[in-house]
Amino acid sequence: MPNIFIDISSWQNSSYSYLKTFKDNGAKSAMVKLTDGTNYLNPKAGAQISNSLKLFGSVGAYHYFKGSGLAEARYFLSKVKAFGLDKSTVLGIDVEDPSLPYYNTSQINVFLRYLKSAGYTHVTTYGPGSWFQVGRIKRSALVDMHVWVAAYGVNQPGVASANAWQFTDNWHGVDASYDYDGLITGKHAADKPEYYVTPGLYQVRLKWLPVYNTIDLKKSEKRYTRYGTGSRFWATPVKYGKITRLHINGQGYVSSNKFYVKFLKHTKSK
Repeated sequence: MPNIFIDISSWQNSSYSYLKTFKDNGAKSAMVKLTDGTNYLNPKAGAQISNSLKLFGSVGAYHYFKGSGLAEARYFLSKVKAFGLDKSTVLGIDVEDPSLPYYNTSQINVFLRYLKSAGYTHVTTYGPGSWFQVGRIKRSALVDMHVWVAAYGVNQPGVASANAWQFTDNWHGVDASYDYDGLITGKHAADKPEYYVTPGLYQVRLKWLPVYNTIDLKKSEKRYTRYGTGSRFWATPVKYGKITRLHINGQGYVSSNKFYVKFLKHTKSK
């Protein structure tokens, strides 16, 4: 049986406990809707990305396409980078809006080329099975032929060798898909969680990085704050089971996961 991943957006909750229910039911990863057109940003994306990374060890992001390949790719990628998602991240283009022209492949390619030229090579095109079948999305002409097909109430995606199949819009209340080749749930080497072990200066990658009072990173009423993207702090890694946490003197603990923070330089020797 192929791995299952979920598709979430602002319609869904963003809490750790909510997303954990899907992992407990067998989901292996999540694709988070990040942007739409050239001016919409999912207001829950930061928490959904952060909590998905904590739970699954990897996360993907996708853009809801309105037809302007270059402008939308630029907008989407700017937000991908703002949330600290590196080049190992799977990025998707969601092609299904009723206002789109009948044929969409050329503008999809403009979008995909922009992402790939920026070094984001793990990409996929999402669309209804019927759109692939009648050529509204011509798979054979795509610059990257990884496709994620939506088809409900049937026993197969209806597109030969589809890489992923969104088989339902109600798997424990959310859209869910099978990942046939591991692109989204396969944990590429660069996607596996890695943790820093070096004391020094760090910088926040995600939109928000929570600072906790306790090393287990559980919220405490006595101390709970957060750093925004680009914030810098000096910290010392402290062993926590098989991984580490970063201890910020006088403030608390943050994750040392390399998805969340970037190491800048080593603590100066005395």
